[in-house]
Amino acid sequence: MKILKATAAFTLMGLLTACGSTSKPATMADVNNYSGSFAEHRSYALNLMEAAKLGGAKDVKLKDGDSVIDLSGSNASFGFIDSLASGGSLLTAGLSGLAGGLLTPDSDAQFNQAIALVDITNLPKSADVDAYARKEFLNKLGVFLTATIGTEKTDFKINTWANRKDDHWSVTDPNGKYGKVYTSPSTHDICNTMLNDKLEEASSYNEDFDIAANLEWQKERFGEACGIRTSPILVGDIVDSNKLPWLEEGRKYIVVTSKFGTSISQNVLADAVIPVDGLYMYYTTNGANVGKLKDTAYPYIQAPHGKEMYFIKP
Repeated sequence: MKILKATAAFTLMGLLTACGSTSKPATMADVNNYSGSFAEHRSYALNLMEAAKLGGAKDVKLKDGDSVIDLSGSNASFGFIDSLASGGSLLTAGLSGLAGGLLTPDSDAQFNQAIALVDITNLPKSADVDAYARKEFLNKLGVFLTATIGTEKTDFKINTWANRKDDHWSVTDPNGKYGKVYTSPSTHDICNTMLNDKLEEASSYNEDFDIAANLEWQKERFGEACGIRTSPILVGDIVDSNKLPWLEEGRKYIVVTSKFGTSISQNVLADAVIPVDGLYMYYTTNGANVGKLKDTAYPYIQAPHGKEMYFIKP
């Protein structure tokens, strides 16, 4: 997905402000099944946001001539569209101008969100499903991160913690709502380069951007590593193909969501391919979220294996 411009503010600056609390382990018996079914009059993207209980996203209805690609073609199966080439545009300029109306201000859709559908079909009934879901969520992000920077897919670590002020380098709480994935020392050279590129990118859009202060802030959270930080990690309902028809029939998935921030440019992240099933990155629209380093002309979802999902009515 071609990113049109980037704001100077960091996603993480305004991300981790809520107070933390220790989560209680939950077994399968404690988890709700999503009560709704697939809404045919809504896009697959909006159905996913509904299953994730992320409010505020809206669909737009295309008029004749608004689409520059064939939404009914084979590349649009289940509402997934092949990633557009650099410089490509899904919508005409006229419809792109309506993008500000594609989400509700002060809603979940105002912020970039990571969404994971974690397969729990074979998870024992007595297992701590919250801890399992959070770990799998961060593992998916870790594989995506390492693929983005071109290192081994297992070349990362994960931490979770319960309270915002905890030492996130040493405290690991399986049920913590704060989390991060970060790469190993072997990646430090490339990660330092990518961090500096991100800071230069940010400063190019805001002459008042303080590179030194932001560099120190990033180093406190990720050290020399590349990283993705999440808060709060929320474990939601169980969904299946009845709500999300592209899922394998007969299997059950638990929804995990979180706002996220990165030590590398989210423009780089958005241009990469998500190599794992069940991970989706929602990016908000241009100018809607002050606390991010990525803007698009319209909100969309980066889906696994080089696909994208748009909020376009069937």
